[in-house]
Amino acid sequence: MSNLVLFSELRQRLLDHLDLVSRIAVDGDGTSALSMTRQEVPRLVAALRVLVDEHQPDEHGHCRKCRRGPLWRRVSSPCRLLLNVHLAAGASTSTTRDRLCWRPRRHRIGGT
Repeated sequence: MSNLVLFSELRQRLLDHLDLVSRIAVDGDGTSALSMTRQEVPRLVAALRVLVDEHQPDEHGHCRKCRRGPLWRRVSSPCRLLLNVHLAAGASTSTTRDRLCWRPRRHRIGGT
């Protein structure tokens, strides 16, 4: 199996898995969504941490992972990947106060 075929297969499996997780979170019943969330959120957080750790700046402020190539092509930190992950994860839309004050919703018995 060539690297391209293997890469394509791994990529497609990951995309299919992410689609399934997203569908269950949005359209699944409460029990399924809660079960999936408890399993998948820690895994997704770990995956994002790997990306963040790989894309740290060097002593000159260039992304260590994206800095390949001539000096004039080096990418400043934060690099495009880190910015895209930051925006997609919604990290820029919540404030520190919002995160510290977060409380789970409590559902009342009787539907009110």
